[in-house]
Amino acid sequence: MTGGPAAAASSEIAIAVGHLRFRAVSWGPSDGIPLLALHGFPQHARSWDRVAPLLAEQGIRTVAFDQRGYSPGARVPLDQYTLDAVVADAVGVADALGWDRVHLAGFGQGALQSWATAAAHPGRIASLTALRFPHPAAFAQAVRRDPAQRRAWNELESMSPPHAAAQQLLRDDAAALRAFLAASGMHPTLVEETTARLQDPEVLEAAVAWHLIPVEAMAEVAPVAVPSLYVFSQGPALLPATARLCADFARGPYRMVELDEGGHWLLDTAAERLAVLIGDHLRAATDGSASA
Repeated sequence: MTGGPAAAASSEIAIAVGHLRFRAVSWGPSDGIPLLALHGFPQHARSWDRVAPLLAEQGIRTVAFDQRGYSPGARVPLDQYTLDAVVADAVGVADALGWDRVHLAGFGQGALQSWATAAAHPGRIASLTALRFPHPAAFAQAVRRDPAQRRAWNELESMSPPHAAAQQLLRDDAAALRAFLAASGMHPTLVEETTARLQDPEVLEAAVAWHLIPVEAMAEVAPVAVPSLYVFSQGPALLPATARLCADFARGPYRMVELDEGGHWLLDTAAERLAVLIGDHLRAATDGSASA
């Protein structure tokens, strides 16, 4: 589960990017290796509470922020949850932190955002770590060509449009939301925490809108040239064959690690393993020893 004694080493901060105000959490030494961590659907910055303290012990400064829609000060109209917008958010947060060059890690939908950010701004990204979600263009290709992958994704795409989806998920004391989270393998305690946090329909609408990046936009994401680590595990919506397409969209040093255990919610179920993988990857990229 998220949290625990090590999480006490964190600090909550606020970050302004234009007219948006993001809630954020930081861990680790102020002069440490800078890592911007992006959460997935339907989580928040504290989803990094188990991994980031372990990275702090390795001299890594991690900052995670509640993304647009999740931060009350960054809740925008529903048509403003685009891939370009969330890429701009990541770069804007790095700017606000004074990080000209930053390591980037993302989980789930945050991994999609990480791939797109690294593709669009390679000069700003020292390394990329993507957890669960593959390169967006690889995913779009699989959805077009692989009926099994298309069926798996269509189950999530039915969560649309945002207003109607939020109303349905919250009906009968959020029974459908609880069922969705439980079916994905989320720990029961986290199911209740997440459900409580998303009980406001406005909050859940924003989370769903942020989640519904169209496959057509994913297909336009260019290959990445930065040192990239992709960590895949079995779970909903993604097939192993799709994950393996990821290598076709890596133009720089690239490594894929497939975890046999952990399921979808790796930040909670495989924190120690992820901390080792991410730490080694950041150090290799920092000293130039990353290899394909």
